[in-house]
Amino acid sequence: MPLRRNRRQYEQLTDFDRGSIIGLREAGWSNRRIGRHLGQSDMVVARCWQQWIRRRHPVSSRETIRRRLTEVGLRSRRPLRRLPLTPHHRQCRLDFADVGQLGV
Repeated sequence: MPLRRNRRQYEQLTDFDRGSIIGLREAGWSNRRIGRHLGQSDMVVARCWQQWIRRRHPVSSRETIRRRLTEVGLRSRRPLRRLPLTPHHRQCRLDFADVGQLGV
Protein backbone atom coordinates (compact mmCIF):
# COMPACT_ATOMS: atom_id res chain seq x y z
CA MET A 1 0.00 0.00 0.00
CA PRO A 2 1.61 3.29 -1.07
CA LEU A 3 2.24 5.94 1.52
CA ARG A 4 -0.17 8.84 1.51
CA ARG A 5 1.29 12.28 1.38
CA ASN A 6 0.02 15.29 3.19
CA ARG A 7 -2.38 17.36 1.07
CA ARG A 8 -0.80 20.53 2.44
CA GLN A 9 2.32 19.64 0.45
CA TYR A 10 0.46 20.10 -2.86
CA GLU A 11 -1.31 23.35 -2.03
CA GLN A 12 -0.22 26.49 -3.85
CA LEU A 13 1.37 29.34 -1.96
CA THR A 14 -0.73 32.45 -1.65
CA ASP A 15 0.62 35.77 -2.88
CA PHE A 16 0.84 36.90 0.73
CA ASP A 17 2.98 33.84 1.64
CA ARG A 18 5.26 34.47 -1.35
CA GLY A 19 5.69 38.09 -0.32
CA SER A 20 6.40 37.03 3.24
CA ILE A 21 9.03 34.51 2.11
CA ILE A 22 10.78 37.07 -0.09
CA GLY A 23 10.68 39.75 2.59
CA LEU A 24 11.97 37.45 5.32
CA ARG A 25 14.75 36.09 3.08
CA GLU A 26 15.84 39.64 2.27
CA ALA A 27 15.82 40.33 6.01
CA GLY A 28 18.33 37.51 6.47
CA TRP A 29 16.12 34.70 7.75
CA SER A 30 17.03 31.11 6.87
CA ASN A 31 14.75 28.86 4.80
CA ARG A 32 14.15 26.61 7.79
CA ARG A 33 13.20 29.48 10.08
CA ILE A 34 10.81 30.93 7.47
CA GLY A 35 9.26 27.51 6.92
CA ARG A 36 8.60 27.04 10.62
CA HIS A 37 7.19 30.57 10.88
CA LEU A 38 4.78 30.12 7.94
CA GLY A 39 4.00 26.42 8.44
CA GLN A 40 5.67 25.37 5.17
CA SER A 41 8.61 23.10 4.47
CA ASP A 42 12.02 24.63 3.95
CA MET A 43 12.10 23.21 0.39
CA VAL A 44 8.93 25.12 -0.51
CA VAL A 45 10.59 28.27 0.80
CA ALA A 46 13.79 27.53 -1.15
CA ARG A 47 11.87 26.92 -4.40
CA CYS A 48 9.88 30.12 -3.97
CA TRP A 49 13.08 32.10 -3.37
CA GLN A 50 14.83 30.54 -6.40
CA GLN A 51 11.88 31.39 -8.65
CA TRP A 52 11.98 34.97 -7.40
CA ILE A 53 15.74 35.24 -8.07
CA ARG A 54 15.39 33.74 -11.58
CA ARG A 55 12.65 36.22 -12.47
CA ARG A 56 14.71 39.18 -11.30
CA HIS A 57 18.08 38.01 -12.69
CA PRO A 58 17.55 35.82 -15.75
CA VAL A 59 20.59 33.82 -16.87
CA SER A 60 22.05 35.04 -20.16
CA SER A 61 23.93 33.00 -22.72
CA ARG A 62 27.68 33.34 -23.17
CA GLU A 63 27.22 35.13 -26.46
CA THR A 64 24.92 37.71 -24.87
CA ILE A 65 27.41 38.36 -22.08
CA ARG A 66 30.29 38.62 -24.56
CA ARG A 67 28.27 41.03 -26.74
CA ARG A 68 27.38 43.25 -23.77
CA LEU A 69 31.00 43.40 -22.59
CA THR A 70 32.17 44.31 -26.09
CA GLU A 71 29.56 47.08 -26.27
CA VAL A 72 31.05 48.78 -23.20
CA GLY A 73 34.61 48.35 -24.50
CA LEU A 74 35.75 45.31 -22.55
CA ARG A 75 37.44 42.52 -24.49
CA SER A 76 39.12 39.33 -23.46
CA ARG A 77 42.79 39.03 -24.22
CA ARG A 78 45.57 36.69 -23.31
CA PRO A 79 48.34 38.09 -21.15
CA LEU A 80 51.78 38.41 -22.71
CA ARG A 81 54.19 35.62 -21.85
CA ARG A 82 57.15 37.75 -22.87
CA LEU A 83 57.83 41.14 -24.38
CA PRO A 84 57.89 41.15 -28.17
CA LEU A 85 61.36 41.77 -29.62
CA THR A 86 61.82 44.55 -32.13
CA PRO A 87 64.35 44.14 -34.95
CA HIS A 88 66.71 46.46 -33.01
CA HIS A 89 66.51 44.22 -29.93
CA ARG A 90 67.26 41.14 -32.03
CA GLN A 91 70.33 42.76 -33.51
CA CYS A 92 71.59 43.81 -30.08
CA ARG A 93 71.20 40.23 -28.81
CA LEU A 94 73.09 38.85 -31.82
CA ASP A 95 75.90 41.39 -31.31
CA PHE A 96 76.13 40.46 -27.60
CA ALA A 97 76.29 36.74 -28.45
CA ASP A 98 79.07 37.33 -31.04
CA VAL A 99 81.15 39.36 -28.56
CA GLY A 100 80.78 36.58 -25.99
CA GLN A 101 82.18 33.96 -28.40
CA LEU A 102 85.20 36.11 -29.27
CA GLY A 103 86.22 36.36 -25.63
CA VAL A 104 86.42 32.57 -25.16
